[in-house]
Amino acid sequence: MAPGKRLLGCLLLVLSMAASAASQTDPAGRYVLNGVREMDSALLIRSDGTFAASLAYGNVEGRVQGRWQRQGEILILQGAQGHPEIAELINGTRLTLDGACLLRDMGTYQACYLRQPELPYDDWRLGFFAPDYMDVWVETTDVADVRGITFREAVAGSVSIRQPEDGSGEPAGWPGPYIRGKGRNFQGVDLPARIFIRWQSLAEPQTYRVTLSIPAEARELMLKPERVKCPISGWGVRYRNAITIGLAPGGIVKLWVNGACFPATEILRAQAEIEPLGPYGGRSGGKHRPLEPAAKAYIEKHGIPYGSW
Repeated sequence: MAPGKRLLGCLLLVLSMAASAASQTDPAGRYVLNGVREMDSALLIRSDGTFAASLAYGNVEGRVQGRWQRQGEILILQGAQGHPEIAELINGTRLTLDGACLLRDMGTYQACYLRQPELPYDDWRLGFFAPDYMDVWVETTDVADVRGITFREAVAGSVSIRQPEDGSGEPAGWPGPYIRGKGRNFQGVDLPARIFIRWQSLAEPQTYRVTLSIPAEARELMLKPERVKCPISGWGVRYRNAITIGLAPGGIVKLWVNGACFPATEILRAQAEIEPLGPYGGRSGGKHRPLEPAAKAYIEKHGIPYGSW
């Protein structure tokens, strides 16, 4: 074979081996069994080829440890020692790597050992708010985390914060840097890759929708420990474990990353599109929810400060 052809062949072989190695994602992590009635099980896969497992089923409950072997996309658990009945159930178990799942054959169906997030805190928060008097009703929020798992209708309802009846509110512009909004905390959910929101802007009224692609810099910021001073506890190392989203008339969306004692860091600004089906996916005959009396009175007197957001 000519030297040039040998070199090309070696290069293709190296590239092929590199691609194969890249596809061999490291399965190490913590997993919890989902979707199996009357059975609780957790699995720890270590990078050194060992595993630990716990299982509770009926009157049987215990832990075992052993080794795992990989064959392509299959993990085989073997050499389990510890609780004898659990070891008998675990030994020889074949688990198929499928995204964030290790699939286990249960006979008539496959159950998922779901990989758990590796976050430096127990939960993270997603909050919403609207400027003063600019009432917003969130119809749905779907959160897709970095594992590719989507949590539908994660946040819904009114996210309006301030409605001073004396008209002293300040709807123009965004509020100060420490607002967290209305929302919820997520446990067992990894950091978000995408957030879909559909909401009614009651001040107009209009229904909007948007899908926010969360940049990697936002997640990096949420995983970075930093020293910060809190008014009561003083200096300490904490994390930005919250995302706050502002929704304004005209379909304007802003997203910040923040946390207890941290000022908000702006990550993105987006323009939503009008929902073609209208409020409630067309199920309300085009009728939006009513404005609160204080908001209605303010808008009738002062209008909507478009362009300030």
